[in-house]
Amino acid sequence: MDTNPFDIADILVKKFKMIPVSEEEALFLEIWLNRSVKNQALFNKLMQDGANFDLFWLDQLKEEEAWDSVQRKRRPRKYRFKIFAAAASMAVFLAFASYWFFLKSQEEQTRHIVEKVDGKEKHDVLPANLGAKIILANGRELQVEDTLDIVSDHKFTKSAIDGDVAIESDQLVYHTLLVPAANFFKLTLADGTAVWVNSKSELRFPTTFSGSERRVFLRGEAYFEVAKNAEKPFYVKTEDAEVKVLGTHFNVSTYGKASKTSLEEGRVEVSSNNKTVLVFPGQSVQWLNGELKVKPTNLQKDLAWKNNEFYFKEDNILNIAHQLKLWYDLEVSISTDVALDATYSGEIRRNVRLSEVLRMMAFVSDLDFKLNKNKLLITKK
Repeated sequence: MDTNPFDIADILVKKFKMIPVSEEEALFLEIWLNRSVKNQALFNKLMQDGANFDLFWLDQLKEEEAWDSVQRKRRPRKYRFKIFAAAASMAVFLAFASYWFFLKSQEEQTRHIVEKVDGKEKHDVLPANLGAKIILANGRELQVEDTLDIVSDHKFTKSAIDGDVAIESDQLVYHTLLVPAANFFKLTLADGTAVWVNSKSELRFPTTFSGSERRVFLRGEAYFEVAKNAEKPFYVKTEDAEVKVLGTHFNVSTYGKASKTSLEEGRVEVSSNNKTVLVFPGQSVQWLNGELKVKPTNLQKDLAWKNNEFYFKEDNILNIAHQLKLWYDLEVSISTDVALDATYSGEIRRNVRLSEVLRMMAFVSDLDFKLNKNKLLITKK
């Protein structure tokens, strides 16, 4: 083993996940830490705050690029040393992130791919599972594979208060729920608000709501059933907008360039770029670059994911591919002969294997689907 960034990254991953390291690994880590104050500062930052780093930028990495990052440690020693000397801290962080991304992707793909006993394809892909990961404010990581009520769940409560993080009694403590691809989750907040969180989404929430408001932060998509409290409004903050409610049922999606809130019950107030609009049941508001547009919406379509169904209603293939990618953790390629402006309609329950969805799609379209493990190719018949 050499103390280059990519070998050190292997050790950091273990330390971060509290996996025991060997005596040799501990020695190399000590040597690396003693090389510079910057290395020590980086290590402390990763161990204390690493769980709160924004990992969503990893979605932009291609699998091949992540693999290339890991493979760099096999390059000649002279070249590795130049990388180390030029940018040790950045290299360690990128190696750490890429290594985590690659192993996580491989683990999830293996878990969801199963042998197929009939049909032309060798493999099939299982639907999404109930499960997520919570990064607690104290840096601890909690795997959850069932619905979670943060008030009554003693495992969560104990994990959240244990650790070395000192918190003032009136200070809001936020935890981060991370729902990866091919997963979904339901969470009940401290005030009784129920939240369904879709695949590839992140929700930051406090242990308790103190003060005059209730506020959470969302990336991705979630459906909220907000507990009524006229004296303490509930806010959902996204990257470029804010949704304010007193007690209501609504969906917020920020996957694409144009984010969207759809209202099922009650009333919400959406603000962005110093503009505010009111939304009533059966309406949605889309916002892009500060422009807010309110219009009637198809709630069956907007809430289909929460109601455990695929509901395609005049959707183009890009939108359909996006939903399949989230739910089954796929790599999707579309042939150049497929019309991107053509629309398709169909519906099926989400708790089925991918082959059943593809069979339905082939029946209602002029498309053909070829699956190789988790790679889906869409072509024209």
